[in-house]
Amino acid sequence: MPERIMPGLGLRAFYDPGQRNWGTSVSEDLRALSVLVQARALSRSTGLPPAGSPGDIRIVSAGAPVHANALALWDGEPGAEDWVYLTPQEGWQVWVSDEARHVRFTGGAWVEVPRPGIVPIRTLTATAHTLELIDLASILETTGSSAVTVTIPDEASVPFEIGTLVNVTQIGAGIATIAAAAGVSLNGVAAGSVALDGQWSGVALVKRGADAWVIQGALAGPVT
Repeated sequence: MPERIMPGLGLRAFYDPGQRNWGTSVSEDLRALSVLVQARALSRSTGLPPAGSPGDIRIVSAGAPVHANALALWDGEPGAEDWVYLTPQEGWQVWVSDEARHVRFTGGAWVEVPRPGIVPIRTLTATAHTLELIDLASILETTGSSAVTVTIPDEASVPFEIGTLVNVTQIGAGIATIAAAAGVSLNGVAAGSVALDGQWSGVALVKRGADAWVIQGALAGPVT
């Protein structure tokens, strides 16, 4: 029976008796299972030290020149240990000890899993921002003195699920405007874009259908 790749983690199994390198393959797969079942990492923000301690697992920082976002585990034969890297797959979830929270790999980045009752706040510093998956169930705060446009993308670009909620709050003096990309309907306003009603005002954006969103909140423009 030839070796084949199993669903899920892509582990290898069903080797022929005595198949070449089967011991190496099994050991690599058992190591992956040991790391990923009830996965936990010491940190995702501190730099990777030259040497670790037995059992160390870390997430390489997103800005690292090599192995960015990979799971790094300190492993090897006694006296020959080194960092071994696992490339994350969409949906992997890890407990990060120094943050006391879960993160999930999605859209090419490790994203905080919202705690029950806690809404993450993200600060927007650019003058234009297109919603991305990391914004899911977040409050986006615009803090600058320049005008800011927040654009709702079409679902072919960013596949938000129906029921997605994103909040936008204008903290700074720069007027925040919500705009719909081509092909996206923004229900609740007469046109495809609308400004917020000044500093400290906010809106809720909810996806209710295919490329159909609802906006509710403190709006400067006329509503339908």
